[in-house]
Amino acid sequence: MKNIIFKKLGTIMLALLIGVSVFSLFPTVTKAETVNVTWSDATLTKTIPQWNQADIANVGKSSGKWYWEVTLDKGIGNIGIASSDKKKQISYESNTGRNYGPTSPSFGTGQYDYGKAFKANDVISVALDLENNTITFYNNGISQGVSKYTPSLVGTPIHPLIRNGLLDGPTIFTANFGASDFKYPVPEGFLPYQESGTSTTPDPSTKPDPSTTPDPSTKPDPSTTPDPSTKPGSSDTDGSSQTTGDRAILTVTMDNGFDKEFDLSKKELNAFIAWYDAKDAGRGPSFFAIDKHNNNKGPFSNRKDYVIFNKILTFDVSEYSTK
Repeated sequence: MKNIIFKKLGTIMLALLIGVSVFSLFPTVTKAETVNVTWSDATLTKTIPQWNQADIANVGKSSGKWYWEVTLDKGIGNIGIASSDKKKQISYESNTGRNYGPTSPSFGTGQYDYGKAFKANDVISVALDLENNTITFYNNGISQGVSKYTPSLVGTPIHPLIRNGLLDGPTIFTANFGASDFKYPVPEGFLPYQESGTSTTPDPSTKPDPSTTPDPSTKPDPSTTPDPSTKPGSSDTDGSSQTTGDRAILTVTMDNGFDKEFDLSKKELNAFIAWYDAKDAGRGPSFFAIDKHNNNKGPFSNRKDYVIFNKILTFDVSEYSTK
């Protein structure tokens, strides 16, 4: 068993540790499919000039579990979600910490004391769970609890919301829907709001050159063809969930001291390393999806763990073979 420890020592050191040959053998880079999410005026920093005026993001969601962050740059106001016409809203107010929402059959109408008040330069994170009909707000990374108001009261599609709560001046907000690194960790099971929600795809630019295709005359003798009964199942066609062959245990140590451990094929390991190397050079998405495979518990066809580049302290690769 080989054990190699990788640290953030730059692209050159990483290349020395893993060797150029690894990249030539497994040339697949995973790239997240995203959409361009902004406020209604195509910006991420929005000034709302008058009291009670509101704005929403240009993209709404009708299903899924989504995360985004909004920084209150100046003034006081509300952060939350709204219907496309902004007539129905659920929000967390800065100067009181109260939670506002539409009339609820189980809760009533109006507002209630919800969380800690926030001020300029504070970051409010929103975790919108449309699968379980909940919304949770975070104040500088600390959960304020699940809101009593449910997203279904707003209807679909649902849009991120900001609102001016200042009687005599403008309020300024800056959003991060996932185009840059989040300040706080994305809750498990949630996707950055900018994600399209579709599966990740290989970067076409990393496909092997056609000139490297083996000469047909060199194909193996038919007598050496493996027994068809041993071919992998349909879930294994990409080789990612094979249990035999060259594999590795990838242990990612996050900046909060927690370890995330994954049992990966060599192909998946290389995809992670290639993403890390590219991001270390300033290219590519800020997050990477790792399939949980055997840890895929529950009634789910697929579960992925999203690791964020600037939250990674070190990662450790322990290679082994099951041949």
